[in-house]
Amino acid sequence: MTSILIVYGTTDGHTRKIAQVLAENLRAQFCSVDLVDAAGGLRRLSPEGYDGVIVAASVHIGDYQRQVVNWVRANAQTLNLIPTAFLSVCLGVLETGTKPRQELLRIMRRFLDRCGWRPTITKMVAGALLYTRYNWLKRTMMKRIAAKAGGDIDTTRDYEYTDWNNLRTFCRDFAELTAQRFVEVGEMP
Repeated sequence: MTSILIVYGTTDGHTRKIAQVLAENLRAQFCSVDLVDAAGGLRRLSPEGYDGVIVAASVHIGDYQRQVVNWVRANAQTLNLIPTAFLSVCLGVLETGTKPRQELLRIMRRFLDRCGWRPTITKMVAGALLYTRYNWLKRTMMKRIAAKAGGDIDTTRDYEYTDWNNLRTFCRDFAELTAQRFVEVGEMP
């Protein structure tokens, strides 16, 4: 059985939900999964011993959660030796045109370069507008951003944009990738 570590950073909770769905789907693919919130005690957690690692973090004000950045930077050498994936969660992927996508790619590249990590797979995932959980200031700011992008602006409800079917396909593919490595290094009977 392949062993996969999922480390995630979340600000409003949606990336946690994404990480939990990833874990459920990978377990359905017969993987052993450890799910760890970067806000917890990550300092001593090592990716060594895992067949694959997925890191999921959300973009806020042009960067990812500091705990995720610190953990990836500290473990980049090991991460570069095994199958890994980075999921960048952001509402910006919903915007049309090349300029928003280029900006998101720039943010991701800056993070990966700063950490020295070269994940096997990088993926942008649409997040959520959780208006009912935001304080007044954040709700107002997010409404303005959504309006500018042509998004949903009814602040009395939440909007989830994540393509769950696409994430299920990603899980299947990542499970196959780690299983191939598992066989290649001769760990299966």
